[in-house]
Amino acid sequence: MHEPSRSYPGHLAVEATLRDTDLVGHVNNGVYLNWFEEVRTRYVVERIGRMSAGEVSFIMASATLNFRSPVQMLEVVDLYCGPVRVGTKSWELAYEFRARSDGRLVCEGSSVQVQFDYGSHQTVPVPDDWRRAFEQDLLK
Repeated sequence: MHEPSRSYPGHLAVEATLRDTDLVGHVNNGVYLNWFEEVRTRYVVERIGRMSAGEVSFIMASATLNFRSPVQMLEVVDLYCGPVRVGTKSWELAYEFRARSDGRLVCEGSSVQVQFDYGSHQTVPVPDDWRRAFEQDLLK
């Protein structure tokens, strides 16, 4: 496994499946956003704790993806993420995806999540325990 460019606290390895590929034979661009969600979920669960669907208290506000190299079916990709900013009501993660076989950068990007109360449909402050965890993990 090749090391990422930074020391990311979140990591998950995935294998590109036949279902992930498009007619050109490489992973479809929509799959990468799903991979953002997969590694983000793993990171949040490991740092904050497991939560049921009804306990999820954030919503993705934006995502930026930069595709760098195609991924082929059955290639293993290491997904990395970590916080780069913690605001009053939102937090931003950076992502880096690397092909395990040769370490090439296949995708990088970021996402902004906003703390959200689904009952009142209002934004809310980032909980103190979340803030502490994210601030401990801030990427340099």
